[in-house]
Amino acid sequence: MFRTLPLVRFSTQLSQLVPCVRVSIRLVNNFSPITKSKHAIEQMDYIKSAVSSDEIDWPTVRSNTLQIPGSVNEKNLDAIFLKAMINAKQFDAALSYVEYLKRINTEFNLGCTNSILFLFYEIGKINELTIEQKSFILNSYESLYEKYKVLDSMTCDRLLHALCVIHEWKKALKVLDDLCLSSRPSHSSYSTLVATLFDNNKKGEALKLIERSICDSRPLQTIAYLAWINYILKKYKQNQTKLKYLEEIFWHIFDNSVIINEETAQKIQDVYTSLGWNANVTKIAKVDGQCSYCREKLDCLKIGEEEFLTLQKNIKDKLIVGSDLFLKTTPQELDKFLNFIHKMAPFDIVLDALNIAYVARKGAFERVNLLSTVVDYFTNRNKKILLLGRKHMLYWPKKVMSDIMSKTCYFFTDDLTQDDPYFITAAVLSGMNTDIVSKDLLRGHRFLLKDKKLALAFRRWQWQHQWMVFINNRKKLIIQPPLQFTPCAQKKDNAWHLPFEKEDATTQMHMNDGTPDLNSWLCLRPPVTQ
Repeated sequence: MFRTLPLVRFSTQLSQLVPCVRVSIRLVNNFSPITKSKHAIEQMDYIKSAVSSDEIDWPTVRSNTLQIPGSVNEKNLDAIFLKAMINAKQFDAALSYVEYLKRINTEFNLGCTNSILFLFYEIGKINELTIEQKSFILNSYESLYEKYKVLDSMTCDRLLHALCVIHEWKKALKVLDDLCLSSRPSHSSYSTLVATLFDNNKKGEALKLIERSICDSRPLQTIAYLAWINYILKKYKQNQTKLKYLEEIFWHIFDNSVIINEETAQKIQDVYTSLGWNANVTKIAKVDGQCSYCREKLDCLKIGEEEFLTLQKNIKDKLIVGSDLFLKTTPQELDKFLNFIHKMAPFDIVLDALNIAYVARKGAFERVNLLSTVVDYFTNRNKKILLLGRKHMLYWPKKVMSDIMSKTCYFFTDDLTQDDPYFITAAVLSGMNTDIVSKDLLRGHRFLLKDKKLALAFRRWQWQHQWMVFINNRKKLIIQPPLQFTPCAQKKDNAWHLPFEKEDATTQMHMNDGTPDLNSWLCLRPPVTQ
């Protein structure tokens, strides 16, 4: 007689027989989740259809939903209903459901409470909330802290937004501090609270919170910029005073290399036009930084010697020691590298050899020839070259590699070593006049610097010193020099140029070389005095 085996054990034994059986077992084991997922979709489709009707029989809708197999159950039903209606902007239906829950004396669980807080925030952005709705938010604040002491990040986020919409900024600041204990607040949390502070004429608190948001890598959203601008327009009467304080926004944008969005740019353009300025959307020429509207050229904002020395001092500790590089290298290799740099520097050019070679997507012969072409490009310009690569490259076609090595100083790390920090460290330690060649945008390394000013200094250094290698659509090798200007907000001769991002911005047919879109800028110029 055959003995019945548990499904898991039976599956394991069968899967050891032949590969084709493994496929069948996988389909059997995955059958339930697939079915569940199918029913979950049916549930959500029914909910979306039911709540969109003009007259809703809530008991029937709830009962019908629960009869469909799926992930919606009695515990999460209310929160999911509300979320579906909020996402669809069906606020009247959502309010109707809240009233129904009150009539049947439903005790709101945490998920349902969060959904109602979110609903009232969304409604409050459009219309003044009722006294009862405001009371719900305040009562939720008190009861949630009384019951849970410490709130989870989702509850903090929903509560913060709801408190902001009724201008309870002090309580919202407390919630933000609690949110920071468990997670990093969202862009929306910071910007919504910043906007609330400006709306309540609390500029000092708003500026402090803006600094916190930037240090937390949360650039301001449109809601914060619009509130900041409106605060200035309401508070000051004289145009010159308005212009003076509007410049504070631009210096914030400059100091943090911010790229505002299109809605913020449109608001700035409208305001400056109303103040009698020439405010126009323009383009910046990549070759020389010239504005297509006013014909002025953006400056190259080079980092000063003192700023570079600070960057140089921090770069080794932050990128190599601070990034746990020893997990992928050895102290002996690092010492050998630093001694090599000390002995051979300064260099004119540091090549990220593997990054350059892999621009050619085929085999080693194509890659080594492309690398040779780049080396010859700089050799013909009498540049002292440091080539940084990995040891497996020594097995590439030997004749070409020997020719490359005869024209460069070279250092090959072990194959398992993370070589990017070596590449950056070599360039920065080499001195202010050293350029780099790599297609890598180095974003991760800017993050490792942590300190905001250091990261921005590194970004400006990168714009001024990074060459890039591409193969264009015609299969032609392009060696792109560093920008001759700094593509960030700038003031020159009392005029401002500000980069912004279009809502329909597309990367199609655009080479991603780390440069902000040069086709969407604002040119703000004061009126010409007679």
